[in-house]
Amino acid sequence: MVFGGPEKAAVSMSNAKLILLIDDHHKDRQYFAHRLKVNSPDLMIFEAATGQAGIDLFKAYPIDCVILELALPDISGFVVLAKLVPIARRPQIPVVVLTEFTNQGLLEVAVTNGAFVSLPKMITCGDDLDRIVHKAIATIPRDGMKDVAA
Repeated sequence: MVFGGPEKAAVSMSNAKLILLIDDHHKDRQYFAHRLKVNSPDLMIFEAATGQAGIDLFKAYPIDCVILELALPDISGFVVLAKLVPIARRPQIPVVVLTEFTNQGLLEVAVTNGAFVSLPKMITCGDDLDRIVHKAIATIPRDGMKDVAA
């Protein structure tokens, strides 16, 4: 689903940065997508409520950054992370983990496995997420290569 409806489809994807927000919590997705759009109107936000839907959207569009919840209803967010970043030390796409999990060990495992950063939702505001997304895109620019395992 594209945040903003049909009017967003008219935005030139060549000028916009495409952000994929994968999270099954509707209110969390809605809040973070809204805050990103308020802070950065040039972002086009795609939303997925499941890991597989997120992978499918990633394959279909030239996504510039993924925001990923680790707790998903269909597959583990770690599985999604491994598909998006198959070589942890050489990520080709920035993945920002934004999760309900607060266990520091789990957050560190996500970074060890290729996430740009791993943040607990309960202490992350939308403005902070916007800054982190822009930093992630600047640090790991999309290079056009997307070998995501099926």
